[in-house]
Amino acid sequence: MKKIFVLLTALIFALSLTGLALAQAKPEKAPEPAKPAEPAKPAEPAKPAEVAKPAEPAKPAEAKKEEPKKEAPPKPVVYRMGGQVTAVDAAAKKVTLAQNSVKQQKKVTLSVGKKAAQDLGGINVGDVVNVMVTGKTVTSIKKVF
Repeated sequence: MKKIFVLLTALIFALSLTGLALAQAKPEKAPEPAKPAEPAKPAEPAKPAEVAKPAEPAKPAEAKKEEPKKEAPPKPVVYRMGGQVTAVDAAAKKVTLAQNSVKQQKKVTLSVGKKAAQDLGGINVGDVVNVMVTGKTVTSIKKVF
């Protein structure tokens, strides 16, 4: 019974796909019959030549002041950075993070923004933090452990 059900389902699926393929086919158009040629028109008589006018002196081109189109500045890129705090300077609003990875180790000194400066009081040397950074300014700092 299961085999018949599977075969019936496969047959219905195959037929549904062929129905879509046939529906997309475009019928061929019959070629249009050729139109009879139009009779030739008689030639127009030649017009007399016009008298030439003297050339006008060139006018200085008006300088158009084109204002450069001001494009909106791109939105600043915000990215997450993590590391261990090696130095905190609350007065100068600076934090130094040490980032250790398999291939490289680096220290980064970042300035702290106004909103993140409020959270700086709970951060000590040796803490591991996640930092949201825009440019080289810390916008958010959170202690991980």
